[in-house]
Amino acid sequence: MESDPSIVEYFAEHEGYRCGYCKSKDTNFSHGMWAHAMTVQDYQDLIDRGWRRSGKYVYKPTLNRTCCPMYTIRCDAVEFKLSKSQKKAIKRVNRFLITGKRDQGEEEEVESGQDVEASGMSGQGDVKNMETMMADRMKPSSVELPIKTESSKGKQLPSQEVKCNPDAEDGDKPSASTSSNQQTTIKKQPPKPGSGADPNKPVCRKAKEIRAEKRQQKMAANPKRENKQNPPQKNTPKSLEELLSEPENVSQPAHKLEIRLCRSSPQSEDFRLSFQESHSVFSRYQMAIHGDKPNECDKSSFDGFLVDSPLKELHKEGGPPMGYGSFHQQYILDGHIIAVGVIDILPSCVSSVYLYYDPAYSFLTLGVYSALRELAFVRELSRYSPSLCYYYMGFYIQSCPKMRYKGQYSPSFLACPETYKWIPIEKCVPKLDKNKYCRFADDDQEDTDKVEDINQVLVLFKRTAMPYAIYSAMKKGKNSDQAEVLEYANFAGRTCAERMLLVRK
Repeated sequence: MESDPSIVEYFAEHEGYRCGYCKSKDTNFSHGMWAHAMTVQDYQDLIDRGWRRSGKYVYKPTLNRTCCPMYTIRCDAVEFKLSKSQKKAIKRVNRFLITGKRDQGEEEEVESGQDVEASGMSGQGDVKNMETMMADRMKPSSVELPIKTESSKGKQLPSQEVKCNPDAEDGDKPSASTSSNQQTTIKKQPPKPGSGADPNKPVCRKAKEIRAEKRQQKMAANPKRENKQNPPQKNTPKSLEELLSEPENVSQPAHKLEIRLCRSSPQSEDFRLSFQESHSVFSRYQMAIHGDKPNECDKSSFDGFLVDSPLKELHKEGGPPMGYGSFHQQYILDGHIIAVGVIDILPSCVSSVYLYYDPAYSFLTLGVYSALRELAFVRELSRYSPSLCYYYMGFYIQSCPKMRYKGQYSPSFLACPETYKWIPIEKCVPKLDKNKYCRFADDDQEDTDKVEDINQVLVLFKRTAMPYAIYSAMKKGKNSDQAEVLEYANFAGRTCAERMLLVRK
C-alpha cells in the first residue's frame, strides 16, 4: 500500500436528477463519491472504468438507467489524424493571429464552399480568363492554312476559315488579292515541322506527352536507375504541430498568442497572480454561454468547480517535466487571458476537464482549437513518457447530437460499460444508433478487474487503514454495509478497491 493513499467516501443514494442534455427533470442517474485525496494513478484507473471528476466529487453515470448514456471516450493522440474541418479551425485562428482579420475565413468558405488553399486555386476568375484567351488564340481564323483543291472538292468551306473568290468554281484558286494575303501570312508564321494538314507528316503532339513517353521508355530500360534519379514526388500534408506553429514563423504577426501552463492544485505563483483575470473570463463565459446568474459563478463556485482538485502532485523519473496533477492551460492573447483549458495530467493521458473563454472571441471556435492544442500537448508529453499517449475528452453521448463531435477526433475509442475494454468508435456507433445503452465488447469478454473477495477491500475506520475483513470483525457482525461496500468495489474495480481507503463510520 502507498504511504499516502487515496481516501474516498462513497454515496450509495441513487436518485434521479435533472439531465443537462435532454433537460428531463429526474431521469439522470449516477453513483458518486467524495475524494478527500486521490493519487493520479487511482484516478487514471477510475476514469478507465467510466468515472469522472467535477472538483473533488467523482461520479459514474448509471448507463443502463440514465436518459442520455455517457460513454468514456479517448483519442490516441500519437496516431491522431487531422480532418479537413479541424484544419479549417486552426487556419481561422492563424489567419487572425497573422493578419488580424476576423471574418476572412468565414467569407471564403461561404463564397467557394471550401478553403482556397485546399482547392489549389487562389483565383478562379484568373483561370477562366486564361481559358477564354487560349480559346481565342486557337480559333481557325487566327492561322490561315493552305487548302488543297482535291480535299475541298464538293464541300462548302466555312467563310471564317478561308476567304475564297465567290465567283471561282470548284478547283479554281482564290483570287489574286486573297492569294497574296495568304502568302504574306504564311511567310510571317510558317508552320512548324511535323505540323499542318499534310497527311504524310506526323501529327503534332504536346511536349508533355513526349516527355512522359521518354520517361516511360527510360524506366522500362532501367527502372532502378530512374527511380533513384527521379523519386516520386509526394505532397506531404502538414502535421498538427506545423499548422499550430505557423504564426510563430511570421516576423511581425498582428497578434501574439501564448499558451501558459499553471498548476492549480497546489496553486503555483503564476496561477495565484492570474486568478482574478481568469475568474473574470469564467464569469463572462458562464453568464453569456450558459445563462448563469452572477452569484452562480462567483469565486467560491469557481473554486469548487475548476480549482479544487483531489489529485496529488507527483513528480517522478521518466514522467513529464511539469509532473502529474491538475493544471490550467491559459491562452494569452497580446498579454490578456482569453481562454482557459482545465486539464489533468495522468500517467496515461491528458484528461480535459473544462474549457471557458471570453465570449468576445467566439468567432475563433476556441472549443475545437483548444482540443487540438491539448492533443498536440499530449504528443509533446509522450516524448518524455511514451505511456502518456491518450487524450480523454470526457463523455461521448450519441443520443445528444451536440456531443457527437468528440467522435470526429480520430482514432477514438469508447469504453465498454460492462467489460471496460476499449472499442473503436466506428464499431460502437451503429449499435448506439439502435439502442442508447449498448455493450460494445464481444460476448466472450469479461471484466478482468471485478472484485472477487470483499474482505480484501481497504477501508479507513477510526483513522486506521485496514482490510474489510478486520473492519467487519471489529464491528462484530453489527455492520450492515456489506452490499454497499461490494457495490462500491465493483464500480471502482478490484485494483482501486484494494488500494484506496473507503471511509467507514
